[in-house]
Amino acid sequence: MSKQRLYCKMCQTALSLPLHLDQDVREVHASCEDDSIFIPMEDAWIVELSPTLGGPATEKHIWFSPKALTEGAMTDRQTFGCCGYTGLGNTRCKCGHVVGSRIDECGFQPRFAADPQMTYWAASHFAEA
Repeated sequence: MSKQRLYCKMCQTALSLPLHLDQDVREVHASCEDDSIFIPMEDAWIVELSPTLGGPATEKHIWFSPKALTEGAMTDRQTFGCCGYTGLGNTRCKCGHVVGSRIDECGFQPRFAADPQMTYWAASHFAEA
């Protein structure tokens, strides 16, 4: 599996370190705390969020450790969680566009969820060339 980086669609800035984008889809139950999620820093996971009772339909997201973000991604200070504000849409590219959300909740490992409409994945060797 080759490593890939996350990029901003607007300015092509690299937003992540090279990561293994695992193609396996992992199911996460958003309605309960799950401390079993531990995404290694060198990985990015495709997760499928199960709907909560009366909530939206199942959604797929790509999550990775916020430690893998580059200097091209800036997260504002609104990242606290613990059942409060989760900082949705709080991470911007250096060009100013929102590229995703850093989420620090008590029930999950801190994670970054990329906005698929504002980002794309590409093989890291292309960026380094």
